[in-house]
Amino acid sequence: MQPFNLGNRNILGNPYITALVYAGGSYIIMLINFFWIKLFPRSFSDEKWTLGKEILMCIYQMISIATAMWLINYIRGVFPPNIHGYLDMLWIVVSVGFFPYLVVLLIRHTYLVKRSLQKAATMNISLMLDNKEAPLDNDPQYISLQRFIKPIDINTFISAESKGDYLVVNIAHNGKVEELAVTTTLEEFQTENEHFEQLFRCRDEVIINKNKITWVEGNAAGYRLRMHPKLPSVFVSGEKAAEFRKQMDYC
Repeated sequence: MQPFNLGNRNILGNPYITALVYAGGSYIIMLINFFWIKLFPRSFSDEKWTLGKEILMCIYQMISIATAMWLINYIRGVFPPNIHGYLDMLWIVVSVGFFPYLVVLLIRHTYLVKRSLQKAATMNISLMLDNKEAPLDNDPQYISLQRFIKPIDINTFISAESKGDYLVVNIAHNGKVEELAVTTTLEEFQTENEHFEQLFRCRDEVIINKNKITWVEGNAAGYRLRMHPKLPSVFVSGEKAAEFRKQMDYC
């Protein structure tokens, strides 16, 4: 007995031939899907992959496979040439294929989490072994900050985040965090201070001082950085994860 009354639609009355044809059609469709991955590798890279893209990819694959299966059965005269026949086939494909797809997705997610955690652990070991506190310098270097009179030593700078029309700058002073709001843009700040190698733009709206990182947390999407006990963790976007590992010397 076959589910979804598939026994009534066997090709030549043979369930094995039917399964072979369905599997072959699905395989061809998956090869077409693989073509998109090869054509746009950057869009499908781990660094740029998101949950939203995964959901869209799942929907696309289910619809494309259902379309192929519906065409096969339509040519055979088994499924009616209307929306109800197509929706019936789509329901069958989703019911049969969603669970295996979910299993593969969970395996991939687990792999990405494990890889990210391993790299984060390596970074944390180095952070504990290295003393990133810069020694006192008789000639300190100051970051350039337009329309702000008070000089800011690069060794006290923690992060800068764009918030609307303002740039919020966090600096460490006597163990405390001081927050400054400046009317400038993150792009201007980055251009004026690009000679400081310790500055890193971890996502579109945030620049950090790598020497102020105290802990790295890894997950499937990327990394979260602890900069100071009194500040929330800073997220490294997936697109910047590879560059972050490279700058931290952990490619």
